[in-house]
Amino acid sequence: MNPNTDPSALDPTCRDMLIQVGRWAAAVPAHELTPQRQRQFMRDSIALYAPPEARVPVQRKDLSVPLPGRSLPARLYRPAAGRPRSEADDVLMVFFHGGGWVLGDLDTHDAACAYLAQQLGCRLLSVEYRKAPEHPFPAPCDDAAQAYAWAATQLAAWGCRRLAVAGDSAGGHLAAHAMHANPDLATAAALLFYPVADVNFDNASYTGRGDGPGLTRAGMLAFWQQLAGGAAITDDARAVLMRQRWQTRPPSTVVALAWHDPLHDEGLAYADLLRTAGADVHVHVASDMPHGFLRHAGVNPVARAHVDAAIGALLVCLRPAADGAACESV
Repeated sequence: MNPNTDPSALDPTCRDMLIQVGRWAAAVPAHELTPQRQRQFMRDSIALYAPPEARVPVQRKDLSVPLPGRSLPARLYRPAAGRPRSEADDVLMVFFHGGGWVLGDLDTHDAACAYLAQQLGCRLLSVEYRKAPEHPFPAPCDDAAQAYAWAATQLAAWGCRRLAVAGDSAGGHLAAHAMHANPDLATAAALLFYPVADVNFDNASYTGRGDGPGLTRAGMLAFWQQLAGGAAITDDARAVLMRQRWQTRPPSTVVALAWHDPLHDEGLAYADLLRTAGADVHVHVASDMPHGFLRHAGVNPVARAHVDAAIGALLVCLRPAADGAACESV
């Protein structure tokens, strides 16, 4: 765990960005808007988080992931030509975007995925999935698990040998579910940014930081209700990561958290669960960041430094075992 986990003031650039994003919202809380309106606001924010001058020059290719009875949009990223080799140059990383299982798409997280692919030096496959409330649980979870298994069949075709998984927020939950649902795929490592891991809305980070910025307790409750679609899912390990029971050792995992985030405490708890199950785990707490700081990395050097720290920890996880590398740092 990084040593600086004491809370500090929210980074002013992040604060100002969130204020600017909020100006697009109606005069009602975001969680009271229709899903369609929320989705439009998130798409509108792309211009702030990923202005043209910040575009990462990676290679992009749109494709479809064929699954039984459906196909999922996806985007494959390759590092720019001439990038030095890295510990991840034989890795295919599968990424699932955040947005409470309701919002987001390939474009809202395009800049973040391009940055991860370039900095890691790996191929990255960003996968779209069906959204609640139109497609409630277990649809997003099934899409993530099955798309991850399909990606494993493409390793040789894309010049890769190892598989990794990543995601942010609800996408972090889907990434963790995908690796848990596919224990035979030999996941090399996982990178989880502030994953949704529990349904305890009364823990310290929810009660102390549940008013935002970036994510609120009320907003997260609304997302959960839309995911559930009226079903009782709180005891289902597919929906709640803290219900997972690992029969094999989990992959080495980097968990990157924000202090100013109601998901902070459950992220720590999930890291402990993985560690107890035998995983090498590195936790990075961004003490001056809000929920969602991965998307700030293209325009905010402070957020970028935190993302780079998580990337650096993941590269350690991906070093060959002969090097004696271990992701664990506590």
